[in-house]
Amino acid sequence: MIDNLRYAVRQLFRAPTFTIVTILTLALGVGANTAIFSVIQAVLLHPSGVQDPERVASFHAKYTQLNLPMIGVSAPDFADARSMQSQVDAAALVQSVSYNATFDGRTQHLRAAKVSQQWFQVFGAEPIVGRVFLPEEDQKGAERVVVLSYAAWQRMFGGQHDVIDKKILLDDQSYRVIGVMRSDFAWPKGVELWTSLGLAPTEFAAQNRFNESYNSVVRMKPGVTVAQLNAGLEQKRMEEIRREGTSGFTFGQTSGWGMFAQPWTEDAAGDLRKPLVALFAVVLMVLLIACTNISGLMLARASARMKELAIRSALGASLRQLAMQFVVETALLAGIATVIGVLAGPVLGKMLLLAIPHDLARGFAVHMDLRVAAVAAGFGLLAAFLAGVAPVVQLARTHKSLKLAEYSKSSTAGASKQRFRNVLVATEVALAFLLVAGSGLFLASLRQLQSVDPGFKSDAVLTGKVTLDATNYKGQDLKQVNFIHDVTERLSAQPGVVAAAAVFPMPFASGMYPSASFRIVEKPTGPNDPGPHGDKGWATPGYLRAMEIPLLQGRWFSEEDRKDSPAVAVIDDLLAKAYWPGRSPVGGHLRLGGQDSPPVEIVGVIGHVRKDSLEVEENKGIIYRPMAQQPVGEAVFVVRTKMNPEVMRTPLVETVRTVDSQEAVYDVATLGSFVTDSLAARQLLVWLLTMFGGLALLLAAIGIYGLLSSTASQRTTEIGIRMALGAQRWQVVSLMLRESLVLIGAGILAGLVLTFVAQRVLAHSFAGMNGGLSLSLVVAAFCLLFAAAVASIVPARRSASVDPVIALRNE
Repeated sequence: MIDNLRYAVRQLFRAPTFTIVTILTLALGVGANTAIFSVIQAVLLHPSGVQDPERVASFHAKYTQLNLPMIGVSAPDFADARSMQSQVDAAALVQSVSYNATFDGRTQHLRAAKVSQQWFQVFGAEPIVGRVFLPEEDQKGAERVVVLSYAAWQRMFGGQHDVIDKKILLDDQSYRVIGVMRSDFAWPKGVELWTSLGLAPTEFAAQNRFNESYNSVVRMKPGVTVAQLNAGLEQKRMEEIRREGTSGFTFGQTSGWGMFAQPWTEDAAGDLRKPLVALFAVVLMVLLIACTNISGLMLARASARMKELAIRSALGASLRQLAMQFVVETALLAGIATVIGVLAGPVLGKMLLLAIPHDLARGFAVHMDLRVAAVAAGFGLLAAFLAGVAPVVQLARTHKSLKLAEYSKSSTAGASKQRFRNVLVATEVALAFLLVAGSGLFLASLRQLQSVDPGFKSDAVLTGKVTLDATNYKGQDLKQVNFIHDVTERLSAQPGVVAAAAVFPMPFASGMYPSASFRIVEKPTGPNDPGPHGDKGWATPGYLRAMEIPLLQGRWFSEEDRKDSPAVAVIDDLLAKAYWPGRSPVGGHLRLGGQDSPPVEIVGVIGHVRKDSLEVEENKGIIYRPMAQQPVGEAVFVVRTKMNPEVMRTPLVETVRTVDSQEAVYDVATLGSFVTDSLAARQLLVWLLTMFGGLALLLAAIGIYGLLSSTASQRTTEIGIRMALGAQRWQVVSLMLRESLVLIGAGILAGLVLTFVAQRVLAHSFAGMNGGLSLSLVVAAFCLLFAAAVASIVPARRSASVDPVIALRNE
């Protein structure tokens, strides 16, 4: 083995161009795969700061009859999961909140989470300073305590270790700091501090079963699977259904209510999951192209060394000894490439993570660990096998017929060898065609999604959020109404402002919409009928004008719709078509609570507004209420201007501060940026696919160049004879190009078939994949033909420059 290794090193040093090209090509393929896998490891498999993430599951409720496939959970749901002690190690509830923090005389907004006592235990997260919540601190009325994130600790206290027991004001209430979490843990995404949820015992009463106000996670016991956990939850569901049956209340059964768990990493990855899986498939194809390329180069190298192999065979070398030489050379090349890939992969992965939009990448970090190194090594072994198997197989087929006399310096490769190399190049072309056409398909889908009407005009609109949960606003509806009214009036009076309003939730900017069942007074339903269901929203009179949402029937809210005036609501046309088909809902009445809740008159119908996605087809309508009649604890100010909306950033902040100096406006951004960011994952995928498609084109061109260069070298005698018999240079060039085009054509035809299949598969996972196929195919074919022409012209011209006298004399 040592002798083989020494001989391999000498052989590779004698062919520096081949060695460098091979190592760099393989390193590129291995490094790209390692980079993507390191990001997949950080996002899909092992998010930072979480111990044994495969044991963490997210816990949800669902209503199949209400078109609610996945929502939060109620306190009784959580109690059921927590009681499954044979399967669950720890369980926790979480509720995303935000606070206006007063520190050093300044008010700033902080993202936070109210969590139950075992939240950190579920994730296996330990503080670096202090401790986490005790059971007695997770009680209603307990002392207010807070755990800071590492970033909040650094920003607010400068990283001082004596932070424990210090007090901070959150929404005008004093909280005592009890701990600081380490820097790699910030779940839910982007939180800056955690406070205790402290649910009262009454929250767990049976009547709160269907009040889903929380999210939940559980840590499963070692060896327990998500499927086993779901089986346990199904038993709990059946117990609840049986209990309902004895009480005569069957809402759970008629609404299709249920509970289920899924791997927490699926929730954590969010919109990044599908693009990363698609990218992993792409880089595997790039690795395959690279290996195919190298395999072709090694076949050409083996053909050039046939005289050497014939001599060694004549001297008694066995097939095993000859094959081992190729194996050692391939392993040496792949080993060096793997080392480069292992070193470069995580660096490229970090660069890729930086390219991912901040909101999608928040909470993730790429690290080099044994798993990433092992996968990189696996890619190296795969590359070595794919690149080295062809020359070894070819040698095994020709070993018995190796004769020294048949391998003169200019002999032409056998027909079988040439056919195999042609197949390799055609495979490269087919895969490159698939990647280039796939990039075109995703680009066409992106443009199609960008043309989707969200239901409003996002240009020239600035938004900013406020939270009105502080002590001086809680329970004071009139004060909340006056604050929002004063801010919108002052903003409307600013120069260049077309309209100003407040809304909650804000399309594309507020996350999930609250939803609820309701009853149509004119269409009574049974007491156990789940009834219709819709999302809920709240807005002020200027909202339609600020967003340019069309009013289809009736009227929108006015300043006359106050707390002491008749209750009114406006619905969107999606809700109107679903529950008032063929007639107008205006003048009808809704009950938005129980059977005894007061009726609310429908006064108008507006166009449907997409909530947070241009990709997903929504089928649930929205019920709007005036903020003046039903204030909520949050609001998003919307300002439409005649100029660049960024000009209003400072006036918006100053206006809020003028009306109430204790309030902080946050997440100030243009509405257009929120809409654009909703397609961030698709844009990232298009950008990376384009890059890898270009790389595939380059590798395919290198493969074509290598094949034709080798063919021209091996056919020197043939070309010399042709020219001696009168063939012109252009005829030789035409011959070489014609053979090249036949090869490229076969690859393109195979690529067409692969692209048709890929489009059908991708259409099930990605929206907008049904258009742009023809143009993508034409562009891909043009790119491949152009790359092939560039790669072919140099070897073809070199063939035509052969001097027939010299060629025949050498023979």
